[in-house]
Amino acid sequence: MRLIMIISGQFTDSLSPIMDGVAITVQNYVYWLNKIHAPSFAIGPKVPNFKDVDHHILRYKSLPAQISGPYRLGVPRIDRTFNHKIGMFPFDIVHAHCPFVSGNYALSLSRKRKIPLVATFHSKYRDDFAKWLKIDVTLDQVISMIVKFYEQADSVWVPNEAIIETLREYGYKGKIDYVPNGSDLVLDETDDMQNLKKEGQEILNCAPQIVTLLYVGQHRWVKNIRLIIDSLKILNERKINYQMRFVGDGSDMEKIQDLVNKYKMNNQVSFVGPIYDRGKLKRIYAASDLFVFPSLYDNASLATREAAGLNIPTIFVEYATTANGIVDNQNGFLSANDAISFADKLVLILSDLKNLKSVGQNARESLYKPWDEIASMVYGKYDEIVDQFKYEHLKRIF
Repeated sequence: MRLIMIISGQFTDSLSPIMDGVAITVQNYVYWLNKIHAPSFAIGPKVPNFKDVDHHILRYKSLPAQISGPYRLGVPRIDRTFNHKIGMFPFDIVHAHCPFVSGNYALSLSRKRKIPLVATFHSKYRDDFAKWLKIDVTLDQVISMIVKFYEQADSVWVPNEAIIETLREYGYKGKIDYVPNGSDLVLDETDDMQNLKKEGQEILNCAPQIVTLLYVGQHRWVKNIRLIIDSLKILNERKINYQMRFVGDGSDMEKIQDLVNKYKMNNQVSFVGPIYDRGKLKRIYAASDLFVFPSLYDNASLATREAAGLNIPTIFVEYATTANGIVDNQNGFLSANDAISFADKLVLILSDLKNLKSVGQNARESLYKPWDEIASMVYGKYDEIVDQFKYEHLKRIF
C-alpha cells in the first residue's frame, strides 16, 4: 500500500452561514477529508458580519446578489489578498461544486497549475435561470455555457443517479460518475430518542400530543412550497389535527408567510427561521413525525437524508429527481403533484402512525449514509483521477 497525501480545494458559490445542500456538502467534504485522509479547503465568497471558526476555509471578496436572496456574488479575480494566499496552497486537485464564479476560478487554477478538475452537477440550473431570464434564446445560451464548463472538467460527478438524465438533456455527452451525499445526523446508540424529541419540541414550540410535519430548507417557491400550503389548507378544511413547522430562510419567505396568513393557518403553521447548530437540527428532526419535501427542483436533497438518519420518513412528489430510490409506503411516501392528492396522501399517512414509524426505520436503512464513508469514497476517486491525469500528461510528452 502506498502512502499518498492528496491536497484538495472545494470551490463553491455558497458557504456558511448559507446552509443549502451544496454548502453542507462542501462543509462535510472538508471536515471528513481533513479528519481521516488529507488536507482539504473550502473556497467561497465572504459574507458580511460572519466570521469562520474553521481554519480550512478561504474567502474572497463578494457583492450582494439580489436575485438570489442571501447569496453573494463572488469577485475572486480582483481580490489581491485572496489570490496571493491561494497561490501558496499546493493543491493536487480542485473540485468545483458550481459552474459559475467559483467553478470558473477553479477551472482557471487547474489549467494554470496543470492539475485535474472535478465538477459536481448539484442543481437544475435551467429552472433557476428560467425564472430570472425572459427569453428562451438567452436561457439556451446560458445552458450551453454550463455544459461547456462541465465538458472542460476531468471528471464529472452527480449526487443522484437520476440527475444523469437532466445533465444529458442539457447536452452533456461525457462520462458521469455517481457519488452520493451523506449525512452527519443520525440516531446513535448513546442517544435517548425521547429526550431528543422533547428538546426538539421545545425548539419548535410543538405540542407533544399533536402530529408534527416538518420542512427544512430554502424558503423559495421553486421548492414547491405552495403545494405544501395548499394541501395544509385542505387538511384544515377537513378538520385534521396537525402542526407544521418551517425551518430555514429564503427570498420568498415573506410571500410564503403571507399565504399562510391569507389561509388563516397561523394556529397550525409557524416559521422557526434558520437553524445552523447541527445539534439543534438533530433535535428538530427527532421532534417531527413526517418530513414534507415536494420539491421538483432538487437533485439530491440532503435534508431528506438527514431526516432518515433520525428514522423520519419523507413525503415526496412522484417522479421528482430527489425521490429516486423511494418506494411508496416502504422507505418513504409518494404523491401526485396537486394539492388534493397531496392532502389525501397526508391524511392516509397520518391515519396509521405505526406504519409511519415502520417506514421511517426503512428510510434510515436505505437512505442514510455517513459522511465519513462518503469522504473515503471521494478520496479514493481523487487518487484515481490524479493518477490518470499524470498518466495522460506523460503520454502527451512522449
